[in-house]
Parts: sequence; structure tokens; C-alpha cells
Amino acid sequence: MKTSQRRKTWTRFRNFFRRTPFYPVYRWLQRSRQVRRFRDWSGEDEKRAVFYRQFINSGDLVFDVGANLGNRTKVFCKLGARVVAFEPQAYCHAFLERVFDGNESVRLVNRALGKTEGETEMLIAEGHDISSLSQRWIEAVKKSGRLSDYHWNQRQRVAITTLDMAIEEFGVPSFIKIDVEGYEFEVLSGLSTPIDCLSIEFHPDDIQNTLNCIDHMSSLSPIEARLSLGESMKWETPAWLTADDIKQVLADTDPTACGDVYIRCLRNRNP
Repeated sequence: MKTSQRRKTWTRFRNFFRRTPFYPVYRWLQRSRQVRRFRDWSGEDEKRAVFYRQFINSGDLVFDVGANLGNRTKVFCKLGARVVAFEPQAYCHAFLERVFDGNESVRLVNRALGKTEGETEMLIAEGHDISSLSQRWIEAVKKSGRLSDYHWNQRQRVAITTLDMAIEEFGVPSFIKIDVEGYEFEVLSGLSTPIDCLSIEFHPDDIQNTLNCIDHMSSLSPIEARLSLGESMKWETPAWLTADDIKQVLADTDPTACGDVYIRCLRNRNP
């Protein structure tokens, strides 16, 4: 059976099952299992902790923008950080409330971040980890074929705040992780002051978005940057690079590769 046919068959079965009286029980059991698995400390968690320890010390304030199901928030907490986790997607935010209930180190914010305060529409995908606020990004990943089998058929109104307003409310973070499926530049457009260090996810289908992020941060402060591909938690370059050099590295990177660009603002660093 072709992939498209299998997907259609699965979609019909899923829609039927959701209308049965067994579905609420199934969802409760599924979420309970997810919570138990999440709270276990895995080898993948440890690998991430070792990597992020380069940027995060105990007591630091960290923003997790696009927290999704909290795999980074979990690690940041393990490192002793105080975490503000921004996640507007209803399903993911409900999961975060369950797994971090009673954790005084985590502040959950049911808002997205963008250029200006307000509201917008989030396009919800079949996979919660690729839901996005960016129609441009969705069109790009469909056109490239990388995510052509997915659909963004649901909509959710979400509230938006800005990084500047978040800093005014919660304080200045030492590290910001931004993973928002093509909306990274809009998030950074709401930031008007340098931050010690931050990471932005990049996608080859929408690389101009990443270049715009680098340019914006360069306008706030001299920067240096470094690249990590996928979930490797390893550097692709032996040293930190200038803005121009990291752009060249991105241009030379495998066009099918995704990952994160880490940016340090030199103005904020001690000599």
C-alpha cells in the first residue's frame, strides 16, 4: 500500500475511533504513559545536559520558546536553571502542566512570542512538533517534499507577547532556546537588547529566515555563532565564527540537514 493510501486509511480509522466512547479512556491512558516516560531520565537527556552545560549554570534564568512537550525544559531544570517555558499549542501546554505540576523552577506561559503583542492563528499539524505560526514555512517544507505527507488542517487562536515584554516581566535570561518552526525571525524581531546566548532552529527549506535572525542579532551587538546539526548535540565547526562565516557554513551545509544555530552576543561577555 502506498504511503498516501496508508495515511488516508489511518486518518479514517482515527476519526472513527475518536467518536467512540473508548477514546477518552485511551487518551487518558496514553497521556499517563507519556508523563511516566517523560519523568524518567534517559541517555538522550544526559547527552543534552552535557551539551547545554556550556551555556547554563545553576540559578540561571532560561527562556524555552516553543517548549512543545518540554524535553529541553526538563534538561534546563536538571541543570538548576529557572525556566520560563512558552508554549501556545493547547495539547502541548496541557501536557506541560501535567509533567511540571508543583515544580517551582518552571513557569509555564500559554502564549507565543512574536514581533508585536496581539493574537494570531496557529496552524496545527497532525504531528504537534511541526505545528507553526508561519504559513511561509509550511509552504516551503511542502514544496521541498520534506514534509509533503503532512497536513495542517486545524487552526487555533493564540496570544502573542514579545521577548522585550517577557524580559520586563520575568527578567533577563542568560540563554534562550527558540524552536518555533519557521517563526524564529518574528520572535527575535521582538527583542531589542543583546542576550548572552541563544539558539535558533534552522531549516534548509527556509534558510532566509535563519539569515534574517543572524542579521537581527548582529544589529544589536557584535556576535559569534556556531552550528549543531539535528539532535547530535555536537559542534559542526571547531570554533565560534563571525556572522559572515556562519552564513557561509550554512550555505555549504547539506541542503537536507536541519539543526540549530547558537549565537553569542559579544557585548555582554566578560573579557
